[in-house]
Amino acid sequence: MKQKAKFVEEIVVKDPDTGSLIEMEVYKHENGGMFAIDSSYLDDKFGDRDPMIQDPFGHVSPMDSDVVTLEEK
Repeated sequence: MKQKAKFVEEIVVKDPDTGSLIEMEVYKHENGGMFAIDSSYLDDKFGDRDPMIQDPFGHVSPMDSDVVTLEEK
């Protein structure tokens, strides 16, 4: 099933392994949960296209393909 997540804001966090500062995009899922994902990953993987990721709140099984479309900033 396809869900949507609304962009909330960008935050900066410190990577615990490298100490580097990482820009993260925070999204609000339709089910009410929130999650963040590395901004550079989205830029590299999707460029100008609408990002679509595996649903972090979905029921993952070999037969399941839950995805979330991330709405624009």
